[in-house]
Amino acid sequence: MDSVLQRFFEEQVQFRLRDGTEVDGGVFIGGSAFLPLEVLQQYPAAYRAEFDIWLNEIWKPEQQQRLTEILAVYANKQRYTDLVEAVKRQQVVPFVGSGMSVTSGLPTWSNLLRKIREYTTCDSCALERLLESCQFEEAADLIAVATNPRLLAERIEHDLRIDDPSTICGPVCLLPVVFSSLIITTNLDGVLELLYKRCNQAFDHILAGPNLARYRTLKSPQSRFLLKLHGDCNRGSDRVLLSKEYDATYCLNSVVREELTLLYRLSHILFVGCSLGADRTVRLIGEIAAADANMPKHFCFLLAPPDNTTRIERENFLTQRGIYPIWYGPPHDESLMALLDGLSTEGAGAQLS
Repeated sequence: MDSVLQRFFEEQVQFRLRDGTEVDGGVFIGGSAFLPLEVLQQYPAAYRAEFDIWLNEIWKPEQQQRLTEILAVYANKQRYTDLVEAVKRQQVVPFVGSGMSVTSGLPTWSNLLRKIREYTTCDSCALERLLESCQFEEAADLIAVATNPRLLAERIEHDLRIDDPSTICGPVCLLPVVFSSLIITTNLDGVLELLYKRCNQAFDHILAGPNLARYRTLKSPQSRFLLKLHGDCNRGSDRVLLSKEYDATYCLNSVVREELTLLYRLSHILFVGCSLGADRTVRLIGEIAAADANMPKHFCFLLAPPDNTTRIERENFLTQRGIYPIWYGPPHDESLMALLDGLSTEGAGAQLS
């Protein structure tokens, strides 16, 4: 836990004058510049003391206060209590969407398609109409028709590539604190594998495409797995982007469909960074919920819509499919931090039960 939180602490280290005024940036002695973190790191005892003060007097109270505010509305408290209990039993698998990569500088799925469009002859208005109606597969098809496969593959790889692991930041950094054995994602980027490696929890197996079938034979309590349902931005052969690729990936008896069906039926899924519209993964869970009355309860962290009518409509859409939303308000990143921190054994949520 400390190694993850130290990164948050270090981002906030500043020089402070005797009157309490904080100084942005570094200070100069003669012509030499000194950054506050560089100075503090030279004195391990002082670093630890300052970190402990920040942790106990700033971080923990802020997370507790924010979590208390989130749990005070809607049906959040009871649902979160159920989620915490399932995490304690190690029965929860996180399903990570593109929203968890945004803080690290990567685009959402919609913005990725907008960026790629700039390299095509695709009409921007036609693309926007499809994106506004959440027709992402059709939007990708529109772009693919207006370019060539090689250029499309290059743009996906470049726009989703993380060249510097140190740029990974935000709520995603708390995932290794809570979930260490199995992560599933539809993301094509490399944020999760780089993050877990940075936290000394590198995945033993990263499975994508047809290789997902190996999960059940390789599975063991000691191994860490990342299941990339839609492939990787670096490998076009496994990548799921276009309608025909989705059709093949989610057709009857396909590997992804079979493995995801088992996960939905055997584990509690926590959706984070997912929009949960009418996409293929949500359609599949809807089919399972309709056929299996004993499907485990699934959860999601979602930014509450600005109006109550829309929220109620979304709540009915999701719960009908066995997904129970825990709603939060802005600021987005800070709220997700509090929710994820509360799931850790040291976090505020662990005290709920």
